[in-house]
Amino acid sequence: MTFDEASLAALCQRLNESEVFQAAATKAGSFLLLLGERAVFLRIAPGRCEEARLAREGEGADFVIEASEEALEKLARRELDVTAAFMKGELRLKKGSLFGLLPYAQAAKAIFDALA
Repeated sequence: MTFDEASLAALCQRLNESEVFQAAATKAGSFLLLLGERAVFLRIAPGRCEEARLAREGEGADFVIEASEEALEKLARRELDVTAAFMKGELRLKKGSLFGLLPYAQAAKAIFDALA
């Protein structure tokens, strides 16, 4: 899976055009997705994606999630559910709480669906 500035901007645009994401994104938050040497920053507001880009060094976020490329591919192919990925350890929460992450579960599903 390729992440660059153009593909991440397109992801944000697809999310903003998605009625499913708009309905699911009920709370503002920022996310840092760690993928080995790469990191992706995502900021959402109620009903919209405000920003999706490569993270800057030392950048923080409300939630920091570590994932393997394989886990992301499974999520994008809908072979793995976000909740199940956390339970199986394929997604690991490095910052933030699982309880705090719960309101974003449906928005996360819409994000991974948009990657497909």
